[in-house]
Amino acid sequence: MTSNKLQLSASILLIFSISSHSNGPRSGQSSVPDFRPPLDIPLVLSGNFMEPRNNHFHSGLDIKTQGREGLAVRAVADGWVSRIKVSPWGYGKALYVDHGNGYTSVYGHLSQFEGDIASYTLDAQYKARSFDLDQYPDRGRLPVKRGELIALSGNSGGSGGPHLHFELRRNSDQAALDP
Repeated sequence: MTSNKLQLSASILLIFSISSHSNGPRSGQSSVPDFRPPLDIPLVLSGNFMEPRNNHFHSGLDIKTQGREGLAVRAVADGWVSRIKVSPWGYGKALYVDHGNGYTSVYGHLSQFEGDIASYTLDAQYKARSFDLDQYPDRGRLPVKRGELIALSGNSGGSGGPHLHFELRRNSDQAALDP
């Protein structure tokens, strides 16, 4: 299978995986929001879920950003920003969005935050007198809507090139789920 066909297959699988969560609640399960892709471009993966790394398994998807930084990163569903992390390591600039039903989406290696998220982060950095930040805003302080611009893609933290690291986590145990 050629590389392009493999990438297309992975993109289609991702879209079906995301949309399969939107079929409504099943008996004994909580409702899962209607997830949309986090980027507005065709989804091509550079890293897969549970792919072996040097000292761990990859806990999300690495989505290519056409070799560029600054692409719009959008909330995959309604929710609120539950964590903002800024670090020269790991995910670099990262956002965690709690969707209010037991699931959180994670967006990593961002170049910048947008809107109220950016203002909140800058204020918190000045208050802490530190660029590095690990904040847990109060519920409802930074609400987001499905499709809302929340950040721009980047290459921050421990990244080997521009891409978006995307995860879906179950809140009860922080287990990473295959999006």
